[in-house]
Amino acid sequence: MMIRSLLFLSGALVWLSPASANGQVKPAKPPLELTAEIIGQNYCAASSNALTLELNLKLRYRNAGNQRLILYRGHDLFYQTRVRNGTVGAQPYEVLFLNSRYFDQEFESIDQAVPGKVFVSLAPGSVFERNLLVGIALVPEGVVRGNSAIAPGDHTLQVIVSTWYKQRSLAEKLRKQWEPRGLLWFDPLVSPPVHFLAQRPPSPVPCKRSS
Repeated sequence: MMIRSLLFLSGALVWLSPASANGQVKPAKPPLELTAEIIGQNYCAASSNALTLELNLKLRYRNAGNQRLILYRGHDLFYQTRVRNGTVGAQPYEVLFLNSRYFDQEFESIDQAVPGKVFVSLAPGSVFERNLLVGIALVPEGVVRGNSAIAPGDHTLQVIVSTWYKQRSLAEKLRKQWEPRGLLWFDPLVSPPVHFLAQRPPSPVPCKRSS
């Protein structure tokens, strides 16, 4: 399981590389658009000097083009969360979190003659939605922030999401093979910035420890 985890992480770094995520190798306006909406915001105390801000996001993938798109919707997902502060008068900073969500014990059938159940077919104008829980470290006022946490105040959040986690050669092969059914999308997507306010609650509850 550890070997697969390392391979998946290295793959994520390739698929979510700045060149792809910043649009340098993609059209200015791709036919598949990603937006993120914050539908829940909770806090818990990770320690006496650190909080965890949990943001429940609704991700929406919209086919803004004129041809049918085929999109991976399985349980293996890599994403980056880019947070920038927007507090007036504060020193600007950016924090980037790399996350992954996958299951070793559940096999997904990807390489098939036709798209399987882990893919969704999006007609022009249609939308696919999925939820995503993001955890962000938050330090109290007066505590040194470091490079992996944010301070209280106004911020914006962007999500950079992978749409493919296998080899690119397989994606290109399946795109050609499935062409009569639609265009297989495998480039990463970046959502427009979403505003949120981070602030310490009066009595944060302790964070639940994963078993």
